[in-house]
Amino acid sequence: MAILRPDTSTTLNGVRINEYLLTKHNPNRIDMPSVSMAGKIIGVTVHNTDWITVASGTTPAEQYTRATVNNNMNDVRVHYYVDNVCAWQNLPHSLNGWHAADGSGNGNRRTIAIECIMSSAYNSTDKKSEDNCAKLAAALLKQYGLDINHLYTHTHWLNVRDGRHGTIDQLNTMYNRYKMCPAYILPHWTEFKKKVQSYLNAGTPTISAPSTKQLYRVRKSWADAKSQLGAYSSLENAKKACKTGYSVFDANGNAVYTNGSKFTKGQKVAIRANTPLFASAETTSVTRRISGTYYLYDGIACKNGRYRITTKPEFCGKTPVGRFVTGYVSWDNFGVIR
Repeated sequence: MAILRPDTSTTLNGVRINEYLLTKHNPNRIDMPSVSMAGKIIGVTVHNTDWITVASGTTPAEQYTRATVNNNMNDVRVHYYVDNVCAWQNLPHSLNGWHAADGSGNGNRRTIAIECIMSSAYNSTDKKSEDNCAKLAAALLKQYGLDINHLYTHTHWLNVRDGRHGTIDQLNTMYNRYKMCPAYILPHWTEFKKKVQSYLNAGTPTISAPSTKQLYRVRKSWADAKSQLGAYSSLENAKKACKTGYSVFDANGNAVYTNGSKFTKGQKVAIRANTPLFASAETTSVTRRISGTYYLYDGIACKNGRYRITTKPEFCGKTPVGRFVTGYVSWDNFGVIR
């Protein structure tokens, strides 16, 4: 396959972002993630992947993207590859990735993944890649109203998966025999965090947008192009056309509006197999995994797109809450709604 050409190029916080979304470009029909992250993003996960020598006229980030398209990256799917020159965006923010080795956990399902391309030499090229990664991470955290405590390592999610406990930074750096990642950044994780924080403190990241006209698309999910109801130059018109269960997406695949008003108190829902159950709307720790028929306790959407569920229709709305509410489940895990 020839060197890829991005659909658009923008500059975010000083880093050139070349957009080449696998949702638009999949000639080899490689397996793709399908779970929406719209309205559920809780942070940014940082990885390291090894430096590679590339031909003239391209960069490692482009070649990793090309390798993904060619199905040479196994089942790894990330949102961004970043090197010393630029970043290549492979997935829209509204779509989950496969990168954290935690299955349907919060790493894969609720964080934006950055693969920073470096080597163990930690030379000037590596440091520039790391700096671009820090700038990109800061811009993404700011975009979603998140602070430095929402910056995660791959190892964090492995430790959560394995049932370990601790503070965010303890889990970020705690030894895990499966993998220590980002391998080249972890030895100075504290300094890297300080760098990201400095870019967070620097003010609103500047975005140089392409000259193409913005269109807002109404779909069930960004990846489900067949569900599209229409494309609108006016956001307000797109919202008006947005049916229940649909979202409005910008040109980069980010959900800017979701019509999720289909759920009501007492409604019966079929929970999909292996669905994570949470003890609150905000926690990232999974209490247990469930499936089967439940009922919406009050039908009110909580933070992170979660709803309170209970086991019997007569429990809906009853107090004390702690006695009758089974837990919190993200609405995208609801199967057939009766």
